[in-house]
Amino acid sequence: MRDLQGFVSGYIKGKKHLHLEIGIITKGDIEYHSLGNPQKKSAAAPEHRLFEIGSVTKLFTAILLLELERQQQLSSDDTVGKYILNGKNDYLNKVTLKSLATHTSGLPRIATNLSSKKNRYNPFSTYTEDDLLAFLSEADFTDQLGSFEYSNTGVGLLGYILCKVSGSTYDDMLKKYITGPLNMTETATMLNAEQNGRFVDGYTSTGKKMPHWDNGVHEGAGAIKSSLHDMCLFVQANLNEDHPAASAIQQSHMPVMIGDSTHRYAWISDNILDQEILWHNGSTFGFSSFLAINKEQSVGVVLLSNYCFGSASIVDEYLDAIFKFITKKDLYPLMPLDPVGIQILEEMMQR
Repeated sequence: MRDLQGFVSGYIKGKKHLHLEIGIITKGDIEYHSLGNPQKKSAAAPEHRLFEIGSVTKLFTAILLLELERQQQLSSDDTVGKYILNGKNDYLNKVTLKSLATHTSGLPRIATNLSSKKNRYNPFSTYTEDDLLAFLSEADFTDQLGSFEYSNTGVGLLGYILCKVSGSTYDDMLKKYITGPLNMTETATMLNAEQNGRFVDGYTSTGKKMPHWDNGVHEGAGAIKSSLHDMCLFVQANLNEDHPAASAIQQSHMPVMIGDSTHRYAWISDNILDQEILWHNGSTFGFSSFLAINKEQSVGVVLLSNYCFGSASIVDEYLDAIFKFITKKDLYPLMPLDPVGIQILEEMMQR
């Protein structure tokens, strides 16, 4: 692709451990590009290194909902109260699975009883099923129902319910309905020993090495690990309609009315060059991910990075604030991955 280095030069600067993998996708072709400054070499080919994809996981959870609905195991109009033991909570009897998938449940981004103080660098690891159920027993966000509020809690709850309904683990559902049919053999929430050998280290924007995340009961919101190879296959599947998972994937693209507004199953919709794009991003404390598709021209892009957007350390935040007060500059300038991906997709759309 023309001038790919120019698009990423600002993002790469100063990241001495960086693995940045980029996929350029059309219906019939995939290009892999590997950039960055890694000090530690990996034995695996760049497109087969594994990354945390964070909230891009939510796309998979939404597709699983639609697939289980297609299998008549549930309905997206079922309420949470149908599947949670404390279904007597009137709010839970109003919230639907569809509202969880479209971020219109009213549930907050993070449950109020989840404290990062227990494990600041791996914040979801100590949050249990009992914690989630305790939060839901008292939850009442009726006033926010129907309004968009991005919620890790909501999609994490959806993944939890899907596992209960199917009687399967999240990984087993992934393999049965998405990764198996699409031959995405490097995508899972739980990695085997060989895959762990290809799992790269993650870093904050300040270059501090972070532990890999354990999402626990929130796995449906952000637990998937994957490779550029597999994520390009996933994007390509979103551009095609001739594969086993096509029905649920294509349905996830369709707008649905919630109240007076249209929403999608996990996807975010924007416009570039007067054409619609669908996209999602992801971030943990050591990784960033971004993918986008333009169905009109059948093009897509994937970016995987082993640097997160910011810093997980409150000390870094204070130091940056002091430095900025004195110099009017950022000590740790934040460089999100999303604008790079948008620029690359726009360039593809202008070919």
